[in-house]
Amino acid sequence: MPPGVLRVLERRPAMTTNAIAATSAHDHLLQAGWMRLFRHQDDRLAEVKRVYGIDLLVSSRRATVEEYGFLIIPVNLIVHREHEYRETNVVFALGKSVLISLETHPGTLDVASRILLEEVQAGNSHDPASVLFLVLQSLNDTAHATIREISERLDETGASVASAGGGYQMAGRQVGVADIADMVAKLAEAEELVAKTVESQMMIARAVRWLRRIESSRRFGQALPTLVSDIHSLRRYAQFQHGKIRNLQQSLMTMLDLKQNNVIKVFTIVTAVFTPPTLVAAFYGQNFAEMPELFLPWGEWAVIVLTGLSAILPLFYIKKKGWMR
Repeated sequence: MPPGVLRVLERRPAMTTNAIAATSAHDHLLQAGWMRLFRHQDDRLAEVKRVYGIDLLVSSRRATVEEYGFLIIPVNLIVHREHEYRETNVVFALGKSVLISLETHPGTLDVASRILLEEVQAGNSHDPASVLFLVLQSLNDTAHATIREISERLDETGASVASAGGGYQMAGRQVGVADIADMVAKLAEAEELVAKTVESQMMIARAVRWLRRIESSRRFGQALPTLVSDIHSLRRYAQFQHGKIRNLQQSLMTMLDLKQNNVIKVFTIVTAVFTPPTLVAAFYGQNFAEMPELFLPWGEWAVIVLTGLSAILPLFYIKKKGWMR
């Protein structure tokens, strides 16, 4: 490794126990050929640019390129942090003597780092290409866990959709428009997450293809084709989950239309039932000079019966037609 980079890595102030452990892990990664950098490490990024000529911050916004003897591969990822999934970006710069990675959010490659440290402690040797293969394999496993968790959540949402469609009760009351709108919003979030995961798998697959292109086919044997197959299988699985989300969204939108139609139907029935009595009441509320019914002993009862019939007859007609179901 160039001495300039080593000097930057050795500029360390007094450290706590955790910092010492992290530094020791970093040194072991360097021995395996992996220089792991983070977005906030401006001094190290500047030193890498001075020594190797590559600007990882600029490379994170470009496609895969080969320059200055490095294969630079940006990858967008979905990571689970603080009980939520976030989109992040990692840039890999694969050289003959070192693999440099730049993480937008610290902790993105912690799983791969732990796996590599365990292999180093077990005495297994690695070079930059094999380290990149291990990292990509770890990212694919992480994506698989993400999709599996999304699938479990979709199964729960699907059960809620089935309950809502069957007219059952939720939270002690009938499922309403607000409940359906909330489920639609959750499905939209899941759809965006799955779409980003599919995009991430495409970028990981592209990184593996580049690795297979620059490395001999005998180097990894069947490991690279197997990883590519796993990535494509996971992408198809993610696309299946995307289709499941679309079906649930369609069911919810249909259900929402039915709920809104029911609301309109209720108001229509109420209007049809109470409009005739309202007309009768409006008629007898006029200030006519002569109203013969007022002088009849049974006039009041006649008006009451007329009002009741004007309300009951439309209700009977509506029920007979089945419009109240």
